[in-house]
Amino acid sequence: MNDQVTVPAGELRGLAAAALTAAGAQAGHAAATADVLVESDLLGIATHGVQRLASYCQRLRQGGIKAAARITVERKAPSLALVDGDSALGQAVATTALECGLEMTAETGIAYVGCCNSNHLGALAPYALKACERGFLLIGGSNAASTMAPWGGREARLGNNPLSIAAPCPEPPHFILDMAMSVAARGRVRRAEREGTPIPEGWALDPEGRPTTDPAAALAGFLLPFGGHKGSGLSQAIDLLAGVATGARFLTGLSSGIGHPERPSGSGHFFVLLDPDRLIGAETYAAAAARFRRLVQETPPADPAAPVRIPGQRQQAHRAKALDHGIVLPRDLLAEIEALTAGASD
Repeated sequence: MNDQVTVPAGELRGLAAAALTAAGAQAGHAAATADVLVESDLLGIATHGVQRLASYCQRLRQGGIKAAARITVERKAPSLALVDGDSALGQAVATTALECGLEMTAETGIAYVGCCNSNHLGALAPYALKACERGFLLIGGSNAASTMAPWGGREARLGNNPLSIAAPCPEPPHFILDMAMSVAARGRVRRAEREGTPIPEGWALDPEGRPTTDPAAALAGFLLPFGGHKGSGLSQAIDLLAGVATGARFLTGLSSGIGHPERPSGSGHFFVLLDPDRLIGAETYAAAAARFRRLVQETPPADPAAPVRIPGQRQQAHRAKALDHGIVLPRDLLAEIEALTAGASD
């Protein structure tokens, strides 16, 4: 029996929204969240796609995500706004913030929108792609529960905070950098533990701060930031912009949804948007962006079979194919989602 199934994006979006509403989410919040999850799967970022639905539904039922949340937006200045998520689905909070930022950027050419009292917002690439499709540059980030020690430390106080920097090109692929701060994602360590295989040295430390290749010891300890002190510093910088500046929780104040589904995360996010048309003119910018991309892509490759790509190019190619042919999912995951739409307890 084939253990995979292909689902059209629109159908999967409807199933995801139905699963969330069955767990108590408001229709608008469910739809916004489903959009981001399915976009992640379209981009090939399955770790942040519909496989997250079961945990979100559990948190909705247990109160970690507030089903009846009221997301509010406060404009502080023509180009400044704060969004209070009221512990809603993080994707709904972040989508509200992005839409506000896009509106302000269209008016003034620049915007900063910060979010507080939010939850996991998923991958940043779907938000970045939406900004690029509107012709705007984006810098975005989110804080997260502590999984890393500050460089030189042996206690987890930093989150594996994602950062995205994106710039539109005249036509796809756009430049979309979406990265977290650890050498390897915690999900890859969990997979190694499930499979009974060691992890490479340099991924994590054990609870005593010693290098380890044992995934169980790594999960009990903490991840290592990429680039040593550089990744550690970037994680802190993102938390300052996403947590401290927004009034959200930060560093060890955040709660992880894993193991504590009843606790709101209290996370913060931010988006900075720029209109290049206001800076140098749309035609001048488009020509420069196209030349920039061409110079990178036409770099002679070290391996002729592996051409040089810009960040996000592979994901956008995956998206184009998936839009035409559907999203490939494990059959048991689709069955789980279908059960969630019926209100089955997770």
